[in-house]
Amino acid sequence: MTKTSKTFLSAIDIITLVFCGWVLLYMSIGISRAKDAYIHIPAYISIILAILLLAWLHKELNPALHPKWDKALHLIRSLYPIALFGYFFTSGYSVNQIIFTSWLDPFFMQIDQSIFGYLPSLEWGKSYSYPLLSELFHFAYFCYYPMIVGLPLYLYLKKPAAFEELIFNLSFVFYLCYFIYSILPVMGGRFIPEAMELTKTFRAGPFTHIMVFIYRNSPHLGGAFPSSHIGVALVLTMTALMHVRRLGYLFLVISFFLSIATIYCHYHWFIDAVFGLLTGIGGYYLANFIHRKLQGALG
Repeated sequence: MTKTSKTFLSAIDIITLVFCGWVLLYMSIGISRAKDAYIHIPAYISIILAILLLAWLHKELNPALHPKWDKALHLIRSLYPIALFGYFFTSGYSVNQIIFTSWLDPFFMQIDQSIFGYLPSLEWGKSYSYPLLSELFHFAYFCYYPMIVGLPLYLYLKKPAAFEELIFNLSFVFYLCYFIYSILPVMGGRFIPEAMELTKTFRAGPFTHIMVFIYRNSPHLGGAFPSSHIGVALVLTMTALMHVRRLGYLFLVISFFLSIATIYCHYHWFIDAVFGLLTGIGGYYLANFIHRKLQGALG
């Protein structure tokens, strides 16, 4: 993101605008089935206009005369996707039943059933519901949140080039997952009423309680295939291994337990986790490739 760029847009701007454009087009085509479209269409239009306005202001600003404003705009333009991830995820309910008007979970349950002869998303958490084990897996799942904040912050302070690459890669993998969610309505393990109740029942220790609190207060359903928790955790892990090796090893251990936790804690089907792994690894390398191409095209 430099003043000598051929365009005032950054690589992150471009993929965010493409994603927003897709949601607007998709929501408009399927508006009779889109939920709360009258709220989300103006919201997505506003996000597009805000991105364009910020990019234009940054291009027009003279950094020699206004260095603090230049730095502030650069930071905002680098970080804004993180602020939008939550809204993009929760707003996905508006479009995730445009093509398929009912949940596809029975199909995904059948895949798990054919592999194991039972449903791991229900049975693992029930059969091994020891307090310490529950805490371990809920802690690993919770670690996703400090990881997604902590590593970008560290790289922003220590390795700015790696920071911008990470934000692009995170955004790309998130948008890829959100695109799939908009097509395939999958609730995950909580599709089973008993599993849904378990994710909302306070038990064990503090981290189990924290995750129960989060899921009690999150009305969103859907967005299970593939597991974005696993995909994004792997992007963070691979980036950390590349730039902060010791932290990368820690992230690797956490990501291992987090991957199991998505099933143990009843949030995902086993097949969701498998494709979360594929999405994270494949998305990381694909994002790096696209980032290089966009950076070259942008000058």
